[in-house]
Amino acid sequence: MPRLLPCAFLLALAPALATTLPACGGDPGDAGADAGDPDAGDPDGWHDLLATPIATTAPALRTAPHALTPTPLWGDHDGALPTNSWWLDLVLGAGDNPVSVLPYLVKALPDRLSVCLPARVGTATFVASTFLDNLSLGAVEPMASRALAGYDALSATMRWQGAGAAMDAPLVRGMAYATMRYAAATPRITTQHAIVSVNGATDGPFVGARFEVALNNGQTWILYASTELTLDRAGDTLTARAPLTGSLRAALDPGGAAAILDDHAAAIPTGGAVRAEARGDQARITFAWQTEGDGAPLMLALPHHRDVLDGAPAAAIAYPTIKGEMTGVAAATWTMLEPLPTITWTAPRPIDPARQPAVVAALQADRDLTPVAADPYFFGKQVAAMGRLALIADEVDDAATATAIRGRMDAALAPWLAPDTARLVYDTTWGGVVADGAQLDPGAAFGQGYYNDHHFHYGYFLYAAAALAHGDPAWAAAHRDAVDTLARDIANPSAQDPWFAVMRNKDWFAGHSWAAGLFEFGDSRNQESSSEAINAWYGLALWGLASDDARLYDLGRTLLATELRSVQAYWQITSDHDLYGPPFSEHKVVGVLWATKVDYATFFGGNVEYIHGIQMLPFTPISEALLRPAWISEEYPVLATALTRPEPALAEAWRGYVVMAHAILDPDAAWTEATALTGFDDGNTATNTLYWIATRPR
Repeated sequence: MPRLLPCAFLLALAPALATTLPACGGDPGDAGADAGDPDAGDPDGWHDLLATPIATTAPALRTAPHALTPTPLWGDHDGALPTNSWWLDLVLGAGDNPVSVLPYLVKALPDRLSVCLPARVGTATFVASTFLDNLSLGAVEPMASRALAGYDALSATMRWQGAGAAMDAPLVRGMAYATMRYAAATPRITTQHAIVSVNGATDGPFVGARFEVALNNGQTWILYASTELTLDRAGDTLTARAPLTGSLRAALDPGGAAAILDDHAAAIPTGGAVRAEARGDQARITFAWQTEGDGAPLMLALPHHRDVLDGAPAAAIAYPTIKGEMTGVAAATWTMLEPLPTITWTAPRPIDPARQPAVVAALQADRDLTPVAADPYFFGKQVAAMGRLALIADEVDDAATATAIRGRMDAALAPWLAPDTARLVYDTTWGGVVADGAQLDPGAAFGQGYYNDHHFHYGYFLYAAAALAHGDPAWAAAHRDAVDTLARDIANPSAQDPWFAVMRNKDWFAGHSWAAGLFEFGDSRNQESSSEAINAWYGLALWGLASDDARLYDLGRTLLATELRSVQAYWQITSDHDLYGPPFSEHKVVGVLWATKVDYATFFGGNVEYIHGIQMLPFTPISEALLRPAWISEEYPVLATALTRPEPALAEAWRGYVVMAHAILDPDAAWTEATALTGFDDGNTATNTLYWIATRPR
């Protein structure tokens, strides 16, 4: 089990620190487990989805080291490491890119923690949070190093170490205060702005345990010390007169909220555990905040949390963020009740009988489809498209075609799944499955070897494997370990699995996933294709069904439900749900969602069909839950401009997706358009296009 920089390592600095150093900010094991017996039955029928691993056996793959090794910023570590977490820019490269803790952006700089409540700037093509050094918490004593001290599902803790002095900052999602914990270090507070006053005065010294710091940008930050301090002012720097062993907290007063901040300043969140349970078609997701001090911690909820929060006491405080307004919740535990999708292999309604002959005819024309791609992304799309054909053949009772397609799928998947000879290898440096050779080249396979887009790639594999196994249970039994290995790579629920990071892609707090892997970005983490993330968790759920694993089915559905909720909150824009404002919101969709901004663009081009289509493909039965008519009715007129654009001409592969979107609003017109198509994307077919239209509500 990974554990970064245990607190005990600082004991060598000075014996006096042994009893005063605060606890570290969490352990990876907290991401998937909770107190008590994880297998104990719940008298109310809930079953735990995260307490136990999918498997703990070594992957049956060749092994290879990675070309990129962890920087010293990772500190002391062992086992599989997170490669896609929201905090990853703390430890990549120089570690000085901003990280969005929400509501604050922070930078863990060599000598301090810089904190910002960002302003927003925007144009027609982006809305961004701009980082400014509003307030920094550092120390007088030189800090020789900084490193990641610990992490869990909801936090990461950075530690600075000097000669006989240390400080650490628990960065907890939704924290209303930034906290620095000092061990025999002298606090120094700086800002890039001008200090107007401290506690209403301009000249020090300032004595107390609470300080209101007014800045010339109009902000007022309130500092809370665990013991009385004397601060001297020199220009825009406040310096304590003596070392502190204790905490110093800073919170921006968003206006009229000082009393609320005062009430909760003693309760310091240091980490958090996630518990996910399911019962029937409902999930219960719990955030349990780990705290020090007295009282209930003041945390902040995102818009999508508020939809499902069950009974948590609200606090009258709010902060603007790139994801909308965050509002106060004064509780050490949050419980969210999330309805689970029930769509499985087929559309929620049968094929229109009048259109079934055309679907059957297209199936016969498409039945010989065979993957030709050598990279995991395009191969995954192609073999998943075959899986769609097999499932449609099942639905129209064409057993011979279904069997033939599954036979070719088996042959196509064999080189990827066969032990020891697979096109995939286990990376022993970071702990994950990558395309053979891609771990040596950040540009190979869309950066897949550096952990970019793993859930996109392996989501297609999981969907294909589920579709194959649905008609061939013997195949599922023979290949279960190999397919489970891919599931473990992207959705390992428990730190008891020593081979894979816990929930590589999923951000439980944000609700959605992060695609970017071991790459530095000035805008922090990102995810482009929200719909391919949906496909990953749909594929996981279907694999659970096909392999007769009820826990895996519900785990997939829970990941799917939370992804759907956050995608519809943060990617899809409607007139009654607009977080970004005009002119950006007039496009009706986000192309790339970053931790600190949103872009109306893609990584592969700026055509309108790219930006919208990458938030829709692949079209499968779960698209019914993703592509709401209320959104499509506003989004489609923007997308449809691609149909009449003179240059560049709309490619037929993308035209097919425009037609399928149109079918949500007008299936009759879309049917006519579909019958005129002359080509399809490699993840789509004529059969799937006609099936989608023929199963729309009428």
